[in-house]
Amino acid sequence: MKTYHLFLISLCLVLSSCGVLEPASYFGDTLATPTTSVDIYYSAHDVKKDYRVIGHLTCPNTGQGPVTKALVAKAKAVGADAIVITGNTIDSSGKSTSDTVTADALKYN
Repeated sequence: MKTYHLFLISLCLVLSSCGVLEPASYFGDTLATPTTSVDIYYSAHDVKKDYRVIGHLTCPNTGQGPVTKALVAKAKAVGADAIVITGNTIDSSGKSTSDTVTADALKYN
């Protein structure tokens, strides 16, 4: 019975480690107060508020959902109000051809 429990625990640990997302890395200013909400844009032309770029984010490309979640979490931690996802190449089949996704962290004026 102990062997079965040990096997089950080991299997759970292995499966849960497969879903671990590397956090986004950041280069830029970190503001004193974290934010609770971050707007997401895919082009700087879509941002209708005055802003300044406070830094740059990168994240390993593991799919849109996990990457967006990691970028938003890091942006909140550094005090950004929004991110503009700037770097990800998609081929004609809709599949990403880039290993990393980059974004600018914005602070509204």
